[in-house]
Amino acid sequence: SRRKFVIPDFLPVRREEHRLPADQCPCGHCGRERVVIGTRVTQQIELEAAKAYVVEHVRYTYACRGCRSGEQVVTTAKPLAPIDKSPFGASLLAWIVSAKFERHLPTYRHQEMLVAPLGLWLSRGLLWKLLAGTARCLKPLAAQLLDEILASYVVQADETPVRYLGDEPGKSSQGYLFGYAGDAEHRFLSYDFRPNRSREGPREVLADYRGVLQTDGYSAYESLTTEFSDRLTPAGCWMHARRNFDEALATTSHPLAAESLARIQLMYDIDDRTKELPFDARRALHERESRPIVDQLFASWQAALPTLRPTTKLAEAIAYAACRQAELTRFFDDGRIQLDTGHLERSIRPVAIGRKNYLFFGSLRGGQTAATLYSVVQSARLYHLDVTAYLTDILRRLPAILPTDTAAIRPLLPDEWAKSHPQHILASREQEFQAA
Repeated sequence: SRRKFVIPDFLPVRREEHRLPADQCPCGHCGRERVVIGTRVTQQIELEAAKAYVVEHVRYTYACRGCRSGEQVVTTAKPLAPIDKSPFGASLLAWIVSAKFERHLPTYRHQEMLVAPLGLWLSRGLLWKLLAGTARCLKPLAAQLLDEILASYVVQADETPVRYLGDEPGKSSQGYLFGYAGDAEHRFLSYDFRPNRSREGPREVLADYRGVLQTDGYSAYESLTTEFSDRLTPAGCWMHARRNFDEALATTSHPLAAESLARIQLMYDIDDRTKELPFDARRALHERESRPIVDQLFASWQAALPTLRPTTKLAEAIAYAACRQAELTRFFDDGRIQLDTGHLERSIRPVAIGRKNYLFFGSLRGGQTAATLYSVVQSARLYHLDVTAYLTDILRRLPAILPTDTAAIRPLLPDEWAKSHPQHILASREQEFQAA
């Protein structure tokens, strides 16, 4: 049977009584006035539109009655704002950022949705300026997120295409949003917009990083790990390897395609059992149970590859994996290395949803604005925070902190903020995530 929805008791109740009209109160049989003998109550949840309000910051000037010296006249300080001299406060800026980079709404939808609470039609140019100004305010926080990620033992990197305007009049150009994810002890996301897919972007971001770089094997990352082999250790992604065999399965009847998928699935089943284990125990379990599966996979691929036409999907899948055997077996070295970059791919997916809605960034600078705001918003989502509440609070506090004061910025990062504001953790979203 279908489970009955329970209306939460913490919501305020507005009582609406539905009485008989006066002309229907007389009894239809004897004409006497009918009286109430019982009540039946049904409940429905209703929603009112957001309400805008104005905050007046009143500052007072003080002077001494006893002396005429102007040196003793003092005026209380004006609270610092996220965007200097802007009439729009932190909560409104947080709403706009969340609408675009959490809910993926294009700017014209912001205009339509803000008309009701504000009673104003804000131009798109104004909204874009507000997003850019908010990104400038959040830049120190985004930089701190990247610093935390670069302190990881394992950094995952991936990229996704995005369009932007500006190179040619009337035409959009292809750019790329690079994503970087830290390991379990530095669980944050950082995005970096670049006008092309060259290795210059990752090279600049990872210039001081020492550790494991886990990627899908794209040549830009491979050239970096080759050039800087003294500080970058490459690790591969079994999700990409598996995807190639899945594509090959649709084009061939060769039994090796299905066998490879089955064995990879066995390896993932073992990995599921390691999720709650310490890193050393995780590595030991993989060494004991996954190592024979992986060795068998590579042996069967090496044996079959000479018998296949190089242009077939199965041969391409085997070649992809065989050329990256060292990277794909890197997880045997340390329990902190995951089987794949799925965590980062899932975090880049919102960018793909967003670009279908707003189509392109307005300029190169717009792409950089988006990268900063995506970094903060998607990092907050990793901790299942109410993004609007989180942004509202940090936009009020961050202007008073120096960009170089990392000790003061650290409590504003999503993991620490979640500990101090547990009421803004979306518990239901976290439960759905764990159940999935």
